[in-house]
Amino acid sequence: MKQYISDEQIASVMTTRDFVESCDEAFRLYGLGKMVSPLRKEEVSREGEMDLFRLVMPGWWKGKFTGQKVIEERSDVKVGRLGSRTAVIELEDMRKGDRISFDAERITNMRTGAAGALGAKYLAKMPVRTAAILGTGRIAQALGRCIDVALAPETIRVTSRTAERRAAYQADVGGDLSCDLDMVADIEACIDGADAIFTSVPTPEPILFDVESHVHISVIGGDGRSTQLDPGLLTRRFVVPDHGEQVLKSGEFLALCEREKTPRWVKGEEDEILNIGHASLGHLEHLRGQGCIAYSSGLAIQDVHAAAIVWGKIREIK
Repeated sequence: MKQYISDEQIASVMTTRDFVESCDEAFRLYGLGKMVSPLRKEEVSREGEMDLFRLVMPGWWKGKFTGQKVIEERSDVKVGRLGSRTAVIELEDMRKGDRISFDAERITNMRTGAAGALGAKYLAKMPVRTAAILGTGRIAQALGRCIDVALAPETIRVTSRTAERRAAYQADVGGDLSCDLDMVADIEACIDGADAIFTSVPTPEPILFDVESHVHISVIGGDGRSTQLDPGLLTRRFVVPDHGEQVLKSGEFLALCEREKTPRWVKGEEDEILNIGHASLGHLEHLRGQGCIAYSSGLAIQDVHAAAIVWGKIREIK
């Protein structure tokens, strides 16, 4: 019988530190080739009067777990609006035969925040005393919590366009942090003097153009409709993606392609693009403090690993 784990159950057994440690191990296993994250699959079809968009993100932990995240969105073509959205992580324990489904919201948010924080941990000059977050949404909230755990900064600075969103962020996140939280009104004030910048803003136009050359940048991207960075930054700084092919569907990379320019990838001995897995193993230590861009489009192995940890904790309780 397939079992179902809710977001509430996940929250009861997984701390922010658990998510950071899970994502860190997933990246290291990815770098070692022990976890595999193929390209995601997108499908568009019709169900009666509804358009169905289906995103499938497969991943597996060799010899241990296979899994996938499935996101389905149904849109009413008559009124031109989203009808419903579901997101589920499906996990199979290859050794025990257990099959489990998980609510995907909390795992997705926290593993995404962890990825941004770990990009800085692997590549930024240490210590990161001031971290700047552009955005105040659910991923930006996860970023704040994960940065606090992974980097232990003195201050996290956050900005958003409206005072209401800044106040909500302060109320939701401030009490969870061990560092100071400084809410500021504009991007310039937010990034001034920051050691690392983290962007999580769904914007069709760039909001970050250039900063001091040593400042690390972590981008939470993956959407072709969003362009957070000036695409030129991708040619001036070393770019470390989570998946060298998958990130090409993000807005900044699409814009760069239109200009017939290539990102400044970090290449290996066989001309392969080095990614966050290599960074997690210390293979890019020579680039630390050089203002790299860690670009995250989201990997299913993060979902699979976190779900496996959740399932292990719940089985212990049972």
